[in-house]
Amino acid sequence: MSYIQRDTAMIKILILLAGLLLINFCAGCAKVAVQGRQADTYAKEFNPPPSGWSGLYIYRTRNIMGSALKKSLYVDGQFIGETARGVFFYRLVEPGMHILKTESEFSENDLEIQCIEGKNHYVNQALRPGLFVGGAYLSVVEETEAQNDIKGYRLAENKDNPEKNLEEYTGRPGTGSIPGPRNRSDFEILNTTQESD
Repeated sequence: MSYIQRDTAMIKILILLAGLLLINFCAGCAKVAVQGRQADTYAKEFNPPPSGWSGLYIYRTRNIMGSALKKSLYVDGQFIGETARGVFFYRLVEPGMHILKTESEFSENDLEIQCIEGKNHYVNQALRPGLFVGGAYLSVVEETEAQNDIKGYRLAENKDNPEKNLEEYTGRPGTGSIPGPRNRSDFEILNTTQESD
């Protein structure tokens, strides 16, 4: 067997192995719990948030990269849930500066975002190749682009869990977030509560 034939055979074997790894990787797509159709539809109306609040949409695209991975999300150290391909979270935050964090390969990556009262803000969580496992990062996305993306995704179930909060934020007043309204009457309740304070 000549060197050329041996090298060609080796390349074919490597391509076959890479293909099998890719199929195995894609077949194990991560899944997270999603909310019901009513809440999903309401969130996709992109209504302005209730009085005294800012809206925050955090979404992960359907990108094939890292589809088998779930990544934790935090708002000011508050654990809100894990993402998977094609899901989004809709939260309410107090106006002001907030720090969003996402689980990455070796530590959390963060993004500071200034949230304005009465306005919705949009953040994309994207995955990138890592040394051992895919890493993740966050970026602010323009409203029209984000809304077009989100319309094809599902609203993730909020998994607020104080036991998973990041310790460095414990006790900071006015931080974190609450789940966004699931329907018009939730919105009215939040709006009335804020106006009476």
